[in-house]
Amino acid sequence: MAVLDNETRAVQNPAFGAAVLAAFVSGFYENDATKTGVPLPYLYVALPMILHSDIYCLIRSTRPSLRHLAEKFVSVEYAGTDLLLSLHQRAIQMRKLTSECLGVMLATGLVDLNRSNARLVPRKVQALADRPETPDQSEQARKLGGWFAELSPFEIGSILKVTF
Repeated sequence: MAVLDNETRAVQNPAFGAAVLAAFVSGFYENDATKTGVPLPYLYVALPMILHSDIYCLIRSTRPSLRHLAEKFVSVEYAGTDLLLSLHQRAIQMRKLTSECLGVMLATGLVDLNRSNARLVPRKVQALADRPETPDQSEQARKLGGWFAELSPFEIGSILKVTF
């Protein structure tokens, strides 16, 4: 059991999560027509999606949009797994980790927080994108951020069965 605990800590730590969420913020910002930044609550859904191995694999194998991803949740292969329905509960369970990741992003200058509208804007993420030590999950987080940027909060909540 100790090996599994060590592996979990290696992935579910604030520095790793900050790198992944910074890529999410960057992907969102690149695809957001308004360029106002990522609404803070989105981070609390994005991290549990990227850190869940089955959902991560689905994101990696999906190209067009968040709607196409949601369709895969109900496919024959994933029928009965409740991946989509358990996302909200996983987001609640991971609040502390997501908050710690946010703190790391702000402390290291990866993002700026607009305090008047609780939105995050990327800063150093592009410089990190091409580095070899950047986690593989960053690319998928960037893609997920782009998908979120194309939809309203209501649409995201309806597709993913979460509330903001």
